[in-house]
Amino acid sequence: MSFKDRLISFFVGRVLSRFPYDISFCVREGIVFLEGKVNSYDDYLNIGLEVGAIRGVEGVVNNIVWRQQEDNSLPDDVDKIESNRVLGKFDVVIIGAGITGAMIARELSKYKLKIALVEKNPDVAMGVTKANNGLIHSGIEEKLGKLKTKLCVEGNRLYDELTRELGVKFKRIGGLWLISERSMPSLRKTLPRFLYLFVLRYILPSIIVLKAAYLGVKGVRIIRNVKEILGLEPYLHGDIVAAVYVPIIGIVDPYELAIALVENAVDNGVKTFFDCEVVGFVKTDSTIRGVITSRGIIYCSFVINAAGLYADKVSELAGAREYTIHPRKGVLIVFDKSLSEYVGHELAEIEIPRPERTKGGGINPTVCGNVIWGPTAVEVPRRDDVSVSLEELRIIVERFHKLLPDFPLKIIRYFAGVRPATFTEDFIIRPAKWVKGFIHVAGIQSPGLAASPAIARMVVQILRREGLVLSLKDDFKPHRDPPIHFSELNYEERQRLIEKDSRWGNIICQCEMVSEAEIVSAIERMKKIGVETITLEGIKFRTRAMMGRCQGSFCLIKVASIVSRYLGIDIWNVCFRGRDDKLGIGDINILLT
Repeated sequence: MSFKDRLISFFVGRVLSRFPYDISFCVREGIVFLEGKVNSYDDYLNIGLEVGAIRGVEGVVNNIVWRQQEDNSLPDDVDKIESNRVLGKFDVVIIGAGITGAMIARELSKYKLKIALVEKNPDVAMGVTKANNGLIHSGIEEKLGKLKTKLCVEGNRLYDELTRELGVKFKRIGGLWLISERSMPSLRKTLPRFLYLFVLRYILPSIIVLKAAYLGVKGVRIIRNVKEILGLEPYLHGDIVAAVYVPIIGIVDPYELAIALVENAVDNGVKTFFDCEVVGFVKTDSTIRGVITSRGIIYCSFVINAAGLYADKVSELAGAREYTIHPRKGVLIVFDKSLSEYVGHELAEIEIPRPERTKGGGINPTVCGNVIWGPTAVEVPRRDDVSVSLEELRIIVERFHKLLPDFPLKIIRYFAGVRPATFTEDFIIRPAKWVKGFIHVAGIQSPGLAASPAIARMVVQILRREGLVLSLKDDFKPHRDPPIHFSELNYEERQRLIEKDSRWGNIICQCEMVSEAEIVSAIERMKKIGVETITLEGIKFRTRAMMGRCQGSFCLIKVASIVSRYLGIDIWNVCFRGRDDKLGIGDINILLT
């Protein structure tokens, strides 16, 4: 055992001594493996997080079990494999078509390589990616010394050029980080009020500006004049003491960006495989030779594991398990577009100490005009737990309504997403330690969206160091033709389109003004990138039909009718989220007999 591993072992032993359980462990090249039994999920979680916080620990494989534990064993997927079917031979296989996998696919498509993008869902961005607030963070929010901090700062800088090339809506709204008398409650109890206010107005914001300077984030400034703060955000509550303005913070639709990335990657030669679940690997000794999927075998030289919530499961299938994902749920509330005038920036109230395991959430506009509050951060045992309780909604409303007390609570939707956190609370981006040709890209929780362009570049450099020959293409096409959105056109442009094709004048979704022609175009674009199972959710993310005030109560059946007619299938066989999630069941004539 190396000196580093012995040192880590010493501190792991000290951590475990504080818990009343018989937990065994071993350390191998910076990876800690835990075994044992505990009474609760909280104990499982806390042990893993304390071990993951030890300096030098590169990953925690937490095999501790708790009472009433969900079955975390790997499923028996033998029956899913299409026996001996070979889907092709590639240089690189990317597992996962979320924002990270899509960004890597597009970056690698710049090179003379054969690339496959494999996704177990029927479409792009149907996992972690679809369920966040679309904020492009600055990096200042993160802890110093973390990989995710460095990559967030780098990734943020790449967004202007990237979104221009892909024709994706992106706006730098800037962040207004608010300091109020609530910001440091423990200090408030110990200091005289005049001294406490001095700390809030001068010391706390100065620390943030110094951190920004250290990270190379420019333009950050302190605003101590409350009238200036209210001039930027007139609906804010008046008890604000000071604010820090961070101009580089932006907003984007994460699913629109992921779709655009895959469209451009396919246009540059990437091959996609949807409805294609990874169930094993082909290896020679400890070297990856191929990926076994539910549709057949894909031979390759390198695998990029960007499987999000299931990255640890995929790595275990490869014999490369170096971490455990623990799911962290976040709930968000979406408000009606009519309230867009109430918020112009990202608004976040600084709290010290900040809420556990989160940046605290906030208020921000979206590129499409809605306002979003949240997210929360709650540890959950199940990776598929996207439930939303009344209590979770109450917490969000109470937390943020005090900042905007006059904001009308016109909620049109609420939803939850699950983040793929690791016990080291950092991104894990590196070659596997004991399996050659397998690259980990795991633990990509917030600020993964902001960091994703830099993550992709980092993966390219890892592949180069691992021996993949990388030669840039002469004919790489950086630009993508974005879809036409009828709602964004002026009167003359709309008239010209209608004269060419009357379907442009048939408005299917009145809330978002989405035409029949846009629905058809979305289906055609889905098929072009290899999507075989056309879903209503895929159409929603491409057109915004069913995303407005009525949330599809008016237009869903109309969209389904167009899909039914285009595909030549009965309307009850139209898929909502996947091939087994049908709009209806059976023959409707049964109900008439």
